[in-house]
Amino acid sequence: MAARKTVRIGVVVNRQKPGARALLRDLLEYSHIHRDIEFLIEKDSAILLRQKGLPLAKLKDKVDLFLVAGGDGSLLEFVRALYPAQVPTLGVNLGSLGFLTTLAQRELAGALPLLARGQLRLSPRLALETIVHRRKKKEFYPCALNDVVVSRGGRSQLVRLRVHVGDVLVTEYVCDGLIVCTPTGSTAYSVSAGGPILSPDARVLALTPICPHTLTNRSIVVGTDHPIRIEIPPQPSSLVLQFDGIPGGHLRAGDWIEIRPAPEPVVLAYTPETDFYSVLRQKLRWSGGSVPLHPPKCT
Repeated sequence: MAARKTVRIGVVVNRQKPGARALLRDLLEYSHIHRDIEFLIEKDSAILLRQKGLPLAKLKDKVDLFLVAGGDGSLLEFVRALYPAQVPTLGVNLGSLGFLTTLAQRELAGALPLLARGQLRLSPRLALETIVHRRKKKEFYPCALNDVVVSRGGRSQLVRLRVHVGDVLVTEYVCDGLIVCTPTGSTAYSVSAGGPILSPDARVLALTPICPHTLTNRSIVVGTDHPIRIEIPPQPSSLVLQFDGIPGGHLRAGDWIEIRPAPEPVVLAYTPETDFYSVLRQKLRWSGGSVPLHPPKCT
Protein backbone atom coordinates (compact mmCIF):
# COMPACT_ATOMS: atom_id res chain seq x y z
CA MET A 1 0.00 0.00 0.00
CA ALA A 2 1.37 3.41 -0.97
CA ALA A 3 2.21 5.78 1.84
CA ARG A 4 -0.25 8.59 2.39
CA LYS A 5 0.93 11.98 1.16
CA THR A 6 1.99 14.40 3.90
CA VAL A 7 -0.39 17.35 4.05
CA ARG A 8 1.41 20.65 4.48
CA ILE A 9 -0.49 23.37 6.34
CA GLY A 10 0.57 26.99 6.67
CA VAL A 11 -0.21 28.51 10.06
CA VAL A 12 -0.90 32.18 10.73
CA VAL A 13 -1.95 33.46 14.16
CA ASN A 14 -2.95 36.79 15.60
CA ARG A 15 -0.12 37.25 18.10
CA GLN A 16 -2.23 39.56 20.25
CA LYS A 17 -4.82 36.87 20.99
CA PRO A 18 -4.55 34.87 24.23
CA GLY A 19 -3.82 31.25 23.44
CA ALA A 20 -1.96 31.92 20.17
CA ARG A 21 1.40 30.63 21.48
CA ALA A 22 -0.18 27.54 23.03
CA LEU A 23 -1.94 26.77 19.76
CA LEU A 24 1.35 26.86 17.83
CA ARG A 25 3.02 24.55 20.33
CA ASP A 26 0.11 22.11 20.23
CA LEU A 27 0.23 21.96 16.42
CA LEU A 28 3.97 21.29 16.30
CA GLU A 29 3.67 18.62 18.96
CA TYR A 30 0.90 16.94 16.98
CA SER A 31 3.00 16.91 13.81
CA HIS A 32 5.90 15.25 15.67
CA ILE A 33 3.62 12.34 16.50
CA HIS A 34 1.61 12.21 13.26
CA ARG A 35 3.86 12.15 10.23
CA ASP A 36 1.02 12.59 7.75
CA ILE A 37 0.72 16.30 8.56
CA GLU A 38 3.30 19.09 8.62
CA PHE A 39 2.82 22.64 9.88
CA LEU A 40 4.79 25.52 8.38
CA ILE A 41 4.64 28.68 10.49
CA GLU A 42 4.39 32.13 8.91
CA LYS A 43 7.33 34.36 9.87
CA ASP A 44 5.48 36.93 12.03
CA SER A 45 3.60 34.17 13.84
CA ALA A 46 6.83 32.25 14.45
CA ILE A 47 8.08 35.13 16.62
CA LEU A 48 5.90 33.72 19.41
CA LEU A 49 8.09 30.60 19.41
CA ARG A 50 11.33 32.50 18.80
CA GLN A 51 11.73 30.66 15.54
CA LYS A 52 12.23 31.65 11.93
CA GLY A 53 9.14 31.18 9.84
CA LEU A 54 8.43 31.66 6.15
CA PRO A 55 7.08 34.81 4.50
CA LEU A 56 3.62 34.47 3.05
CA ALA A 57 4.92 34.95 -0.50
CA LYS A 58 6.92 31.70 -0.19
CA LEU A 59 4.51 29.88 2.10
CA LYS A 60 1.56 30.03 -0.29
CA ASP A 61 3.43 27.96 -2.87
CA LYS A 62 4.39 25.24 -0.38
CA VAL A 63 1.14 24.42 1.43
CA ASP A 64 -2.14 22.63 0.73
CA LEU A 65 -4.13 24.63 3.27
CA PHE A 66 -3.83 27.67 5.52
CA LEU A 67 -4.95 27.66 9.13
CA VAL A 68 -5.61 31.19 10.41
CA ALA A 69 -6.16 31.60 14.15
CA GLY A 70 -7.60 34.77 15.62
CA GLY A 71 -10.96 36.31 14.81
CA ASP A 72 -12.91 37.29 11.73
CA GLY A 73 -10.78 40.43 11.41
CA SER A 74 -7.62 38.35 11.36
CA LEU A 75 -9.00 36.17 8.60
CA LEU A 76 -10.13 39.18 6.52
CA GLU A 77 -6.67 40.70 6.78
CA PHE A 78 -5.07 37.41 5.78
CA VAL A 79 -7.20 36.75 2.69
CA ARG A 80 -6.46 40.27 1.40
CA ALA A 81 -2.75 39.49 1.67
CA LEU A 82 -3.14 36.03 0.11
CA TYR A 83 -5.37 37.04 -2.81
CA PRO A 84 -5.46 35.97 -5.63
CA ALA A 85 -3.82 32.69 -4.58
CA GLN A 86 -6.41 29.91 -4.38
CA VAL A 87 -5.13 28.10 -1.28
CA PRO A 88 -8.08 27.11 0.98
CA THR A 89 -8.18 28.85 4.37
CA LEU A 90 -9.58 27.41 7.60
CA GLY A 91 -10.39 29.92 10.33
CA VAL A 92 -9.89 29.05 14.01
CA ASN A 93 -11.43 31.41 16.54
CA LEU A 94 -9.37 32.28 19.59
CA GLY A 95 -12.28 34.16 21.14
CA SER A 96 -16.02 33.96 20.61
CA LEU A 97 -17.56 32.25 17.59
CA GLY A 98 -17.20 34.16 14.33
CA PHE A 99 -19.05 33.88 11.05
CA LEU A 100 -15.76 33.18 9.23
CA THR A 101 -13.63 31.64 11.98
CA THR A 102 -16.19 29.01 12.96
CA LEU A 103 -13.86 26.41 14.45
CA ALA A 104 -13.28 26.97 18.17
CA GLN A 105 -9.78 26.43 19.56
CA ARG A 106 -11.05 23.61 21.78
CA GLU A 107 -12.35 21.82 18.66
CA LEU A 108 -9.09 22.01 16.72
CA ALA A 109 -7.51 18.82 18.12
CA GLY A 110 -10.50 16.77 17.00
CA ALA A 111 -10.39 18.36 13.54
CA LEU A 112 -6.70 17.70 12.82
CA PRO A 113 -7.27 14.12 11.52
CA LEU A 114 -9.76 15.62 9.03
CA LEU A 115 -7.12 18.08 7.89
CA ALA A 116 -4.60 15.27 7.44
CA ARG A 117 -7.06 13.27 5.30
CA GLY A 118 -8.20 16.32 3.33
CA GLN A 119 -11.76 15.87 4.54
CA LEU A 120 -12.77 19.51 4.63
CA ARG A 121 -15.63 21.24 2.87
CA LEU A 122 -14.48 24.01 0.54
CA SER A 123 -16.59 27.13 0.12
CA PRO A 124 -15.60 29.52 -2.72
CA ARG A 125 -16.67 33.04 -1.75
CA LEU A 126 -17.43 36.02 -3.95
CA ALA A 127 -15.09 38.98 -3.34
CA LEU A 128 -15.15 42.57 -4.60
CA GLU A 129 -12.61 44.52 -6.60
CA THR A 130 -12.81 48.30 -6.62
CA ILE A 131 -11.43 51.04 -8.84
CA VAL A 132 -11.32 54.45 -7.16
CA HIS A 133 -11.28 57.52 -9.42
CA ARG A 134 -9.94 60.62 -7.66
CA ARG A 135 -9.67 63.55 -10.07
CA LYS A 136 -6.95 62.36 -12.49
CA LYS A 137 -5.72 59.58 -10.20
CA LYS A 138 -6.92 55.99 -10.34
CA GLU A 139 -6.40 53.41 -7.55
CA PHE A 140 -7.11 49.70 -7.63
CA TYR A 141 -8.17 47.55 -4.66
CA PRO A 142 -8.25 43.89 -5.73
CA CYS A 143 -10.05 42.15 -2.87
CA ALA A 144 -12.67 42.94 -0.24
CA LEU A 145 -14.30 39.78 1.06
CA ASN A 146 -16.98 41.47 3.18
CA ASP A 147 -17.84 44.94 1.99
CA VAL A 148 -16.98 48.33 0.57
CA VAL A 149 -18.37 51.24 2.59
CA VAL A 150 -18.68 54.94 1.79
CA SER A 151 -19.70 56.98 4.83
CA ARG A 152 -19.74 60.42 6.43
CA GLY A 153 -16.98 59.48 8.85
CA GLY A 154 -16.82 61.92 11.75
CA ARG A 155 -18.93 64.68 10.22
CA SER A 156 -22.42 65.27 11.59
CA GLN A 157 -24.15 66.04 8.28
CA LEU A 158 -25.89 63.62 5.97
CA VAL A 159 -24.10 62.80 2.72
CA ARG A 160 -25.30 62.42 -0.85
CA LEU A 161 -24.38 59.40 -2.95
CA ARG A 162 -25.50 58.87 -6.54
CA VAL A 163 -25.61 55.14 -7.36
CA HIS A 164 -25.78 53.37 -10.71
CA VAL A 165 -25.98 49.65 -11.48
CA GLY A 166 -24.46 49.35 -14.91
CA ASP A 167 -25.71 52.37 -16.84
CA VAL A 168 -28.97 52.59 -14.90
CA LEU A 169 -29.47 55.13 -12.10
CA VAL A 170 -30.71 53.52 -8.89
CA THR A 171 -31.15 56.70 -6.81
CA GLU A 172 -29.33 59.49 -5.06
CA TYR A 173 -29.17 58.49 -1.42
CA VAL A 174 -29.28 61.04 1.38
CA CYS A 175 -27.90 59.06 4.31
CA ASP A 176 -24.99 58.46 6.67
CA GLY A 177 -23.37 56.16 4.14
CA LEU A 178 -23.76 53.13 1.87
CA ILE A 179 -22.59 49.53 2.29
CA VAL A 180 -21.98 47.34 -0.77
CA CYS A 181 -21.56 43.82 0.57
CA THR A 182 -21.01 40.30 -0.66
CA PRO A 183 -23.02 37.34 0.66
CA THR A 184 -20.14 36.70 3.07
CA GLY A 185 -20.30 40.30 4.30
CA SER A 186 -24.08 40.29 4.63
CA THR A 187 -23.75 39.07 8.24
CA ALA A 188 -21.34 41.90 9.15
CA TYR A 189 -21.94 45.69 9.00
CA SER A 190 -24.79 45.37 6.53
CA VAL A 191 -27.03 43.24 8.76
CA SER A 192 -26.47 45.74 11.59
CA ALA A 193 -27.78 48.45 9.26
CA GLY A 194 -30.90 46.44 8.45
CA GLY A 195 -29.64 44.61 5.38
CA PRO A 196 -30.63 41.07 4.35
CA ILE A 197 -28.71 37.91 5.19
CA LEU A 198 -27.54 36.25 1.97
CA SER A 199 -26.57 32.63 1.47
CA PRO A 200 -22.77 32.40 0.93
CA ASP A 201 -23.14 30.65 -2.43
CA ALA A 202 -25.47 33.31 -3.90
CA ARG A 203 -24.10 35.33 -6.84
CA VAL A 204 -25.61 38.62 -5.66
CA LEU A 205 -24.63 41.77 -3.80
CA ALA A 206 -26.58 43.95 -1.37
CA LEU A 207 -26.69 47.75 -1.35
CA THR A 208 -27.58 48.84 2.17
CA PRO A 209 -27.99 52.56 3.02
CA ILE A 210 -26.92 53.60 6.53
CA CYS A 211 -29.61 55.63 8.32
CA PRO A 212 -31.27 56.91 5.11
CA HIS A 213 -33.19 60.20 5.36
CA THR A 214 -35.91 58.77 3.13
CA LEU A 215 -37.56 56.02 5.18
CA THR A 216 -38.55 54.08 2.06
CA ASN A 217 -34.89 53.61 1.09
CA ARG A 218 -34.19 49.97 1.89
CA SER A 219 -31.53 47.45 0.97
CA ILE A 220 -31.48 46.34 -2.65
CA VAL A 221 -30.18 42.96 -3.74
CA VAL A 222 -28.58 43.14 -7.20
CA GLY A 223 -26.94 40.69 -9.56
CA THR A 224 -23.26 40.62 -10.43
CA ASP A 225 -23.50 41.11 -14.20
CA HIS A 226 -23.07 44.87 -14.00
CA PRO A 227 -20.66 47.04 -12.02
CA ILE A 228 -21.88 49.30 -9.23
CA ARG A 229 -20.88 52.95 -9.60
CA ILE A 230 -21.01 55.34 -6.65
CA GLU A 231 -20.56 59.03 -7.51
CA ILE A 232 -19.90 61.84 -5.02
CA PRO A 233 -22.06 64.89 -5.87
CA PRO A 234 -21.07 68.38 -4.66
CA GLN A 235 -21.22 68.62 -0.84
CA PRO A 236 -19.47 70.54 1.94
CA SER A 237 -16.79 68.04 2.97
CA SER A 238 -15.11 64.74 2.10
CA LEU A 239 -16.39 61.22 2.70
CA VAL A 240 -14.60 58.15 4.07
CA LEU A 241 -13.96 54.98 2.05
CA GLN A 242 -13.36 51.60 3.71
CA PHE A 243 -12.62 48.07 2.52
CA ASP A 244 -13.52 45.38 5.08
CA GLY A 245 -13.19 48.04 7.76
CA ILE A 246 -9.72 49.15 6.58
CA PRO A 247 -9.43 52.86 5.62
CA GLY A 248 -9.18 53.52 1.89
CA GLY A 249 -8.81 57.29 2.02
CA HIS A 250 -11.26 60.12 1.44
CA LEU A 251 -13.62 60.86 -1.43
CA ARG A 252 -14.48 64.38 -2.55
CA ALA A 253 -17.00 65.92 -4.90
CA GLY A 254 -16.41 64.62 -8.42
CA ASP A 255 -14.74 61.40 -7.28
CA TRP A 256 -16.37 58.06 -8.02
CA ILE A 257 -15.79 54.37 -7.42
CA GLU A 258 -16.64 51.29 -9.46
CA ILE A 259 -17.25 47.98 -7.70
CA ARG A 260 -17.49 44.60 -9.41
CA PRO A 261 -16.94 40.92 -8.54
CA ALA A 262 -13.27 40.03 -8.25
CA PRO A 263 -12.12 37.59 -10.97
CA GLU A 264 -11.14 34.87 -8.47
CA PRO A 265 -13.03 33.69 -5.38
CA VAL A 266 -11.69 33.48 -1.86
CA VAL A 267 -11.70 29.79 -0.91
CA LEU A 268 -12.66 29.12 2.71
CA ALA A 269 -12.52 25.69 4.34
CA TYR A 270 -14.82 24.22 6.98
CA THR A 271 -15.18 20.95 8.82
CA PRO A 272 -17.88 18.71 7.29
CA GLU A 273 -20.35 19.22 10.15
CA THR A 274 -20.18 23.04 9.94
CA ASP A 275 -22.86 24.70 7.85
CA PHE A 276 -23.91 28.32 7.36
CA TYR A 277 -27.32 27.96 8.99
CA SER A 278 -26.02 26.30 12.14
CA VAL A 279 -23.62 29.20 12.55
CA LEU A 280 -26.51 31.63 12.08
CA ARG A 281 -28.55 29.88 14.75
CA GLN A 282 -25.66 29.94 17.18
CA LYS A 283 -24.26 33.39 16.43
CA LEU A 284 -27.61 35.19 16.21
CA ARG A 285 -29.11 33.10 19.00
CA TRP A 286 -32.10 31.97 16.99
CA SER A 287 -34.11 29.84 19.39
CA GLY A 288 -37.22 28.92 17.43
CA GLY A 289 -36.44 25.22 17.75
CA SER A 290 -36.53 25.42 21.53
CA VAL A 291 -39.81 27.31 21.79
CA PRO A 292 -42.73 24.96 22.64
CA LEU A 293 -45.38 24.73 19.94
CA HIS A 294 -48.06 24.91 22.59
CA PRO A 295 -46.87 27.04 25.54
CA PRO A 296 -48.47 26.12 28.86
CA LYS A 297 -51.44 28.23 29.86
CA CYS A 298 -51.07 30.62 32.76
CA THR A 299 -53.10 29.65 35.81
